[in-house]
Amino acid sequence: MRNKLDSAYPAIRESSGFLSALFFVALRRKIIVFTFTSAIFALFSGICWAEPVGYSGGIWGQATHDDDQTSGSGGMGWIHQGVDWVKLPGDIVFSTYAEYRYRTREFNRPYYDSQGPAVGMEFKKDFITFGSAVYWEKLPELGTSSANKELYVTWFYEWDFSKENKSGSFTLPGSSWGNLTYDVDGPNGSGAQGFINQGVDWFFLPGGVVTNMYGEYRHRSRTKNSKYYDAGGPAVGLEFKKWFLHLGVDYYWERDPLLNLSSNRTQFYLTWYYTWDLKGLSSSSGDERPSDFQKWTGNNTNK
Repeated sequence: MRNKLDSAYPAIRESSGFLSALFFVALRRKIIVFTFTSAIFALFSGICWAEPVGYSGGIWGQATHDDDQTSGSGGMGWIHQGVDWVKLPGDIVFSTYAEYRYRTREFNRPYYDSQGPAVGMEFKKDFITFGSAVYWEKLPELGTSSANKELYVTWFYEWDFSKENKSGSFTLPGSSWGNLTYDVDGPNGSGAQGFINQGVDWFFLPGGVVTNMYGEYRHRSRTKNSKYYDAGGPAVGLEFKKWFLHLGVDYYWERDPLLNLSSNRTQFYLTWYYTWDLKGLSSSSGDERPSDFQKWTGNNTNK
């Protein structure tokens, strides 16, 4: 005997198909975030959580001054506090963190000036970090704000070639830093930034101040709102390094491709970079990283 509900089956099937299609579209839109989160739960489902292995944190910042009409004087930086929850096989560290970011300059500020808090989680192995973050970004010049969900891969690798000469010894420190980001549904889109640097530590001044000269190439770009953001070019500089502070001057041949502008400018800067681990109440003693880390990490970290 035919069920009285049989006549409703086509409508039910049609509604079900429509809802399934909507769910599939929504799922595709968030699939990267969902996959990343699911992978974390699956990865740690069998791990017995113990006391965290560390409470790492840090602060980075840079103040600059120049007289060009493209960027002008400015500042950027972040303050960061994390929890290193567990060390996985292969010495991969899983951590979560909270931080505050800011970036500003004197000229061409739309789509560049930004500030706000962020929270994230990441996997760290040697010089490579893979993570995900939510950044509540405010663009004060545009009067807008957004919650940007992003995935990122970042790396920082150093080398140091030593060379002897008749007057004594000097070192040849160099490094490469880069950051690739995917903004899931925010205003910035995908992006890349970084630098490659080669320097020479010539000699020590009184008080243990290191005198360094360097050359490097810098790059910054993204797929959305890039007009006042994209830039790149070579630079040479001189800086004095002591503890976690770096005072220097560089000459930067900056190209802004979407503005069809270029500027050859001299820039003075002061940079600081300091890290700590609250678990051991220990901190960095002012290694060589800040000298190379200075130009680009704030952002972006945005990563």
